Amino acid sequence: MSEEQHTQGATDLPTPDALREGVRSAVAAALVRDIEHRGGRTGGQLVLSGVLGVAGGLAVTWLVAAHPLDHHPRWHLAFYSTLWTGLLIVALALAMLDVRTPRWPIATAARAAVLALGIAGVCGWCCSDQHFLGWWSMTTLGSWIARTTGSAGLNAFCFGSVATIVFALLAALPTLPRRTGAGRRLPITAAFIALLMAPGIALQSTGTSLAVFAAWMGGTVVGALGGVAVAIALVTRRRPLR
Repeated sequence: MSEEQHTQGATDLPTPDALREGVRSAVAAALVRDIEHRGGRTGGQLVLSGVLGVAGGLAVTWLVAAHPLDHHPRWHLAFYSTLWTGLLIVALALAMLDVRTPRWPIATAARAAVLALGIAGVCGWCCSDQHFLGWWSMTTLGSWIARTTGSAGLNAFCFGSVATIVFALLAALPTLPRRTGAGRRLPITAAFIALLMAPGIALQSTGTSLAVFAAWMGGTVVGALGGVAVAIALVTRRRPLR
């Protein structure tokens, strides 16, 4: 290559000032697009969190207020209401602020848990017997398990599993993220659902043994895992992960 061609090629290259300006313009345009995208997404998250908050608040109110408290100590109402409200506030904050880490979709798990609590509240409000374990024992399946096994703990485990798998499935379907691996979605979503159900199970277990409470909680965890797993399978079939 001649010296004249080399000089001509060098003048065709962008100068450092032009290169910096090009990079600055590209970064600024990307930031503007990101802000516009986040603005719309944040608005949607606020609306969704508000709806979930109302559903969760009503669920706590129904499940506590409708429960017969004649066999409870006086402090139970205040304690369980405060505990449940505190957990609900934390879950809503995580959902509204879109808290997440590179590994765990925390916000979507919190949204699913609050929605599951709302669904449980509606079902509890419609239940003819506010002692849910007693209602379950009068159903065909519950009475058969009680007669066959004679174990109150196993009956509570089955009730927790059956009820929570429905709540978790219905709550996880509209809230699951699209691109996070199932191995990450499943445990954290199920854990959040079981955590928000725990105060209600403790309230309902008053007057029973610790073994019944533990079995009910175990069934709730199993049901949450099963419901979320089914939802993941359905969502993955409908919109494959990319």
